[in-house]
Amino acid sequence: MKLLLLSLTLIPALASAETTEEPAPPPSKRVLQTALSWMQSEDPARRLAAYRSVHLLGEEALPGFKIALKAALKFHEKRLGNLLNGSAGDGNPYRKLGEALDELATERPRVYALIKTDYKKDSGKIAMLRNEVNAVTRIYDRAKQLTKADTSKIETDVDGVALALVEIQAELKRFEAHNDNEGTTEDERPIKEQKRDALKETFDGDLFLRDKASASKFRNELEARTKVESDNKGFDWANNSQKSFAKVQNDERAVMGLNAFLLEERLSAAATGHSRDMKSVGFFAHTSPVKGKASPGDRARLAKFQGGWTGENIFVGSASHISAYNAWFASDGHRFIMFTKGPNRLGLGLVGSHWTLMTGRQ
Repeated sequence: MKLLLLSLTLIPALASAETTEEPAPPPSKRVLQTALSWMQSEDPARRLAAYRSVHLLGEEALPGFKIALKAALKFHEKRLGNLLNGSAGDGNPYRKLGEALDELATERPRVYALIKTDYKKDSGKIAMLRNEVNAVTRIYDRAKQLTKADTSKIETDVDGVALALVEIQAELKRFEAHNDNEGTTEDERPIKEQKRDALKETFDGDLFLRDKASASKFRNELEARTKVESDNKGFDWANNSQKSFAKVQNDERAVMGLNAFLLEERLSAAATGHSRDMKSVGFFAHTSPVKGKASPGDRARLAKFQGGWTGENIFVGSASHISAYNAWFASDGHRFIMFTKGPNRLGLGLVGSHWTLMTGRQ
């Protein structure tokens, strides 16, 4: 009887031993270190292999895997910082360009306010203004030079890091879903958008994106300026004096971030006519004694300019376009017209030593 009772007490114990599995041990430190080293790789295939391998280890691997993922995320963020800032940023042309454009963005409005100040033709203040504009020109020229740098390598390298950040963040989100007993929702946005957002979540990445955006905007500015300059050079009706003056004027407008003036044939005909009338009739004024040409607006309409006239400058004394430009720059009201933000068309007329400049919008 004792034997029977003994057997009955052992059977449940045996059954328990046969049906209950011992929990598997967590992965060894060596396994996790190997997985981490693969997650830190620049090779996307190697990183993917690490993610898949750890998933195969089962539930017991998750805590260690999460720690490894966070360590890998910090590693790639640091790698991004080294790429963008290492060796004083020599490998990142966007940073130097960004610094120049930041300086330009600060100085342009400050100096533009000086350009639009009435100095009552005070020669000392005009000299100060010229120095200020020249200083902004140096910043602008430096920025132009920096746009010529090859950015392909840094863009490729940053894109590679951004992909790693996207992958790791996706894996960490799976952990959050697992812990909350929720299903994992895949990010269906374009990978380009995911990479951008991953970079924006880091200090260095966000700065890189801002520098890159500033560079793109500045390149567009340069392209627009180049297009107008090419068009002005190509006009058969315009003479060298008109083209040369337009270039000087547009160079300084570009420095200040203003749109370039496109030479306009009919507006130039109106300006040339006024210069001819001043020389032949013998007067120097914006109001003309010639019938039908009393005002700049009359002259623009008579020349059939298809747009709105906005301003007029006159000068006499030299056939040099530099002399005319400098004289108008030194005269407050004339300078205001040359640096107004609204107009986009330029009419120029030189007859002897008489100059007329007309601005308009079309």
